[in-house]
Amino acid sequence: MTAGAAGRARVEAEWLELVADVMADPLGELPVARLALQLARTFDGLACGFSTAAVDGTVSGEIYPLTEQLGGHRAEVVEWGTRHATRSHPILVHYRATGRPRITQVADVPSAHVGRRLLAAWYAMAGEWGCADQLAFPLPGDPAGTQAFVVGRDRPFSEREIEVAHPLGRLLGGLDRQVRALAGRVPEPAVAAASRMTPRELSVLALLADGLTAAAIARRLAIGERTVHKHLEHVYAKLRVTDRLSAVVRAQHQGLIPAGGAPRAAMSA
Repeated sequence: MTAGAAGRARVEAEWLELVADVMADPLGELPVARLALQLARTFDGLACGFSTAAVDGTVSGEIYPLTEQLGGHRAEVVEWGTRHATRSHPILVHYRATGRPRITQVADVPSAHVGRRLLAAWYAMAGEWGCADQLAFPLPGDPAGTQAFVVGRDRPFSEREIEVAHPLGRLLGGLDRQVRALAGRVPEPAVAAASRMTPRELSVLALLADGLTAAAIARRLAIGERTVHKHLEHVYAKLRVTDRLSAVVRAQHQGLIPAGGAPRAAMSA
């Protein structure tokens, strides 16, 4: 991570600009490439991968920048990740042992979870790639497996960098939850713009139509219940309604959420 106040200010400005851009419209999908490249810049990484370790043991993903050859080993890295990462990547082994994927780096994986022989083999192999030290940002709530951004470089991450990683991890998790809330239900850009609703308000509206209570919406989006109620107030005002049933009906009529079936209105707050 770039040292000094000027460097930190630049990093903060880059993240603010990125978030402002991606939140300008409802998120139909996670902007993986842009987020991965920004993570690599923030932590002086050689590259940043985005991968899914599925419950069946398979691993898939991509490494950014797409032009980074990892010391001429890019094809080898991709093949190893697909065939061996679930059993041999120190962080994935750690996640499997704990069942609680959290932000962590290879250097901090407990020896109780990853034996010395496995760790030595990892550093010998990944050291050739130039990215043996890796910092993982797992995303929450994917039933298909563990999804994570992973920044790789040739030296461990400092305590200060780990501190910075945690709020960025919450940001990534929030974006991912918003994408999941709107999965398959992103309104047309012109419709969304005409509604004057923010992406977060549209996410709350979509979950409202699914029959979730305010408390359940708060848990799904990892925000406070009072915040959900505030979003609902804004949604009602913009739709010019006063209750949940009317909000869902009018939102369907305006094309903000898909029509189909009777609105699930018997929902308590």
